[in-house]
Amino acid sequence: MNIPRAARLGRLWSDPGAVATLILGLLLLGFAVSVKFPVVALGFQSDEATYYSLGHSLAQDWDMQFQRRDLVRVWKEFPTGPEGIFLKRGRSVRLEPQGRPPFVRWVKGPDTRSDRLYYGKSFVYPLAAAPFIMLLGTNGFLVLHALLLTACFGAAYAFVRARSGAPAALGYAVVFLFASAAPVYFVWLTPELFNLSLVLLGLFFWAYKEVAPAAVPTGTWLDRWARLLRGPWSDVIACTLLGIATFSKPLNVFAAAPVLWLALLRRQWGRVVVVSAVFVAATGGLFLANGLSSGDMNYQGGGPDRSTFYGRFPFQSPEATFETTGMVRATDGLLTEVIFNRDVLTTVLAHNVGYFLLGRHTGLVPYFFPGVLTLLIFLFAGRQRREPFQWLVVLTLLVASVAILIYMPFTYSGGGGPVGNRYFLGYYALFLFLVPTAITIRTAVAAAAIGGLFTAQLIANPFYSSFLPHVHPKYGLFRWLPIELSLVNDMPVNVTPHRAKQPLAGDPPVLAYFLDDNAYAREGEWFWVRGESRADIILRAPARPHADGAFTSLALTALDIEVATGAAASVVSIDTGAERVRVAPGANSGETVRVAMPEGFPYKAIPGQPLNRVYTISIAASEGFVPLFEEGGRDTRFLGARIRISPRYRDDRYQPPPK
Repeated sequence: MNIPRAARLGRLWSDPGAVATLILGLLLLGFAVSVKFPVVALGFQSDEATYYSLGHSLAQDWDMQFQRRDLVRVWKEFPTGPEGIFLKRGRSVRLEPQGRPPFVRWVKGPDTRSDRLYYGKSFVYPLAAAPFIMLLGTNGFLVLHALLLTACFGAAYAFVRARSGAPAALGYAVVFLFASAAPVYFVWLTPELFNLSLVLLGLFFWAYKEVAPAAVPTGTWLDRWARLLRGPWSDVIACTLLGIATFSKPLNVFAAAPVLWLALLRRQWGRVVVVSAVFVAATGGLFLANGLSSGDMNYQGGGPDRSTFYGRFPFQSPEATFETTGMVRATDGLLTEVIFNRDVLTTVLAHNVGYFLLGRHTGLVPYFFPGVLTLLIFLFAGRQRREPFQWLVVLTLLVASVAILIYMPFTYSGGGGPVGNRYFLGYYALFLFLVPTAITIRTAVAAAAIGGLFTAQLIANPFYSSFLPHVHPKYGLFRWLPIELSLVNDMPVNVTPHRAKQPLAGDPPVLAYFLDDNAYAREGEWFWVRGESRADIILRAPARPHADGAFTSLALTALDIEVATGAAASVVSIDTGAERVRVAPGANSGETVRVAMPEGFPYKAIPGQPLNRVYTISIAASEGFVPLFEEGGRDTRFLGARIRISPRYRDDRYQPPPK
């Protein structure tokens, strides 16, 4: 077919998805190259310091070693230094022959040099960003993100377009990516967006041929692209990308499952062998490369040889060494004492399922609503064709979700003050491939309308949302969602130490986490609740240690709550989950009330540490006053009621298992 070149190009540019992808790419690239990242980012968060340093090391030194020059380099842009960086001691390695299979053995020894360390994170994301860092400095990370997000948008449009009309496909592609928490990670120098992109693009290469219409020859390079997407090599590309995603974050391992399962279901034994070999080669090859570089294939392992650093860093001064400055952080195996605890397999898992779906800080509904809506339409919409590969995607989502909740029941969201569940972000891509033939523009509008109620404020200012992740759950619809008691140590409120683990009354004192601005800073054992507001608080019962190494895990049976009012006759409402009471002492008066407490959530995130019982309590004040106008002075707060909480404990003695 001889199609004039102008006509061939005209077909491409008349497609709204192609034009939208180009415009989006230009806008994202414009943002990536023009923003002054060290200024607007406010500082490092989560694991950024490690990836930042490793990216610059690859781009400028062409190595993956941490030396004094790498430390000095950070201060050029971040005067606080690489707070939270993960580093490892290196090891020398060599292969020695042996007389039995595999006929060689991996022999490790101490590193021969004392002037270097290695990074305790995956190198593949900084390696992908390194070429752009060479050209544009730190903004090179954002350029990589711009290219990846543009590619994801184009892939989402192409996949949905194969199942529906252009308007629905374009609307859905926009909403799927931008009415979720995913764009917030555009400004994170961590691999979350990188992992999401690898999984989405990998599964696109695999699944597109399952829904693609017959290719129409154009006489351009698009013909080769169409043949690739519909041919067997697309599975090879898919498994390569999914293998890289698994090395970057091993939790992503289940993303490759539907590729293998579909080949098994169809008894395509040759394809089973190929996709398995490619996935293992991609993942294992990268782990092997990490082993050859640092002497340890597991970048998160090493026992005492992996640490994180705050305030002081190795090579900062002669006395600042790896041993004297770090906190040991290594993941060499399963935390069996935590995972196989009776409470974890019963109470914790049951609660976590609810938190995972609806949690205020991590839930799929508030942070990934377009995906949830897609799943619901796929499962319950009427006349539509559901492809076998889509059921495998549903099964993968189920298996991956349960595995994450069981494997890390007390840190399934990723820690470090994430926005939503950053450990699940890679799996969000799977929802795209559940798009049914019944998808319409109305679906995109509904997803945008509801998802935007949660995420619009996040993506409007992603730098602010990222650096202050505890702010957005204080307002709007988030306030109606449950608080994830299983994530006490990983709550975003922990990034503000004066609001977390605050001792109140009791012997020993009960600890409080003030989740919003409706409770003012603690004043001894008392604190004020803001007028006309409701304060949500987590209470953590302590443990009492004993000389023999045992300890008593205390549980709350009740609370004695002292309420004191000021110039306003505020009515105070208290809700513990087990009892609701109202206290109306009148103006400038006080009253004490006893309220019952529920059983409490069993929290034991760290092996060898005591179990803590965790609770939530809400305290609301109906009226308020400003001391500046009622009493003089300089206090401009809007005060409702002054509160003192005294715990009543039940002892639960625990004897540690014998060593």
